[in-house]
Amino acid sequence: MVGAWRKVELDGQAYLFQLDVSEDRVGYTCYLTDLVNIYKEKIDKDGFTDKFVEINSDLEDVDILEWFKEVNSIMNSDVEKKLKGEIVGDFFNLEIKWFSDEIPIRWIFKMTRGSPSDFHDQVTKSLLLSMSLLLGEREELVATIRSKDLEIEDYENSGARLTRKALKTTWFKPELAFNETKTVVIEDELAFLTSEQIQSIMNKTLAKKVEDEVDLKGKVNGSSSQASKSIIGEAKSLPPKLSNKRKVVKPDLAKIADSNKKNKRSKLNSL
Repeated sequence: MVGAWRKVELDGQAYLFQLDVSEDRVGYTCYLTDLVNIYKEKIDKDGFTDKFVEINSDLEDVDILEWFKEVNSIMNSDVEKKLKGEIVGDFFNLEIKWFSDEIPIRWIFKMTRGSPSDFHDQVTKSLLLSMSLLLGEREELVATIRSKDLEIEDYENSGARLTRKALKTTWFKPELAFNETKTVVIEDELAFLTSEQIQSIMNKTLAKKVEDEVDLKGKVNGSSSQASKSIIGEAKSLPPKLSNKRKVVKPDLAKIADSNKKNKRSKLNSL
């Protein structure tokens, strides 16, 4: 499950943090970016277990699944916690501290600097998908308004009239509709990206991507199932094979000899 980008303040510097949690198992991939560089960490169940036990060595009877869920919950909520970031070369250590039933707990995300490809896949591509979604919604909005214009025109042609002239609108022209829209000045880029409006758009693109992947898997499974059914159908519709075993009918020599004698006698009698 891909989490939303969240703004985190580390020593006066703002960053965006995202936590992608594996479904039905312990493990995650996390990303941290300042919109210039990106850092990431990928960890599985064994890695999480070893690190958690090492960091919280004073805990007994550790239930890894429960603590993993709590780490995920802490990072994706506004629960009170202490965050500390440290950059060492190409590594970024993000330490979090919180209390669970009055027990002090620690976790450290040990991330390495990602490649330009990582930045593209996680940040640039996400923004491009959001722009694509907005363009699609704009086209739907324009089509709806145009349909409303036609509907109103039909009412007027049928004799309907407005009760208030102030409600009268001009014919909608898409090419002129958004020309006067002013650009919003973005003073804080990270705050803008983590705002509720932008996050709702980015989460929509994520949900759409998941739906498309599910549909693709369904089509692949459906096509393979249909192919197997067609093969079975063809097998059923094939004509039955002819048997190589055939009954051999032997000539009756006695009947042939009698018929030859009769023919000879009829010829002699005719002489």
